[in-house]
Amino acid sequence: MLTHPTLDQLRALKLDGMADAFIELKQQDMAKDLSHAEWLALLIDREMANRNTKRLQIRLRAARLRHGQACVEDVDYRAQQGSASHGWRAPLRIKPVATATPPSTRARRVSSRSSSCSTAMAASPGCSGLLRKSIS
Repeated sequence: MLTHPTLDQLRALKLDGMADAFIELKQQDMAKDLSHAEWLALLIDREMANRNTKRLQIRLRAARLRHGQACVEDVDYRAQQGSASHGWRAPLRIKPVATATPPSTRARRVSSRSSSCSTAMAASPGCSGLLRKSIS
């Protein structure tokens, strides 16, 4: 079997991961013991991994991260947080805002409005019976 035309066809189909895996499998002695289905499975796995890697690299480039090569293992948790020597400020303490009117006053205001509205609506001739029942 000619490997160069096969590799050219894989690359023409933009299956670069499969082409690379094909070359590596061809060079290994253990690959001779594999069946055709196992060969195909390895080629497909390599292609999927290659595509996922490319997709991740494109997204990382598009994100334009300041520290693109940073990882969680590099974080120094021993450093003092909020230290004035680093130019950081202490977190602001925000006080809760008091309501303009106490809840009891607000409830009285709402109930007085609804009672005056319900009497006015019930007295109007254009008001339907359902509306009258729901208001009163």
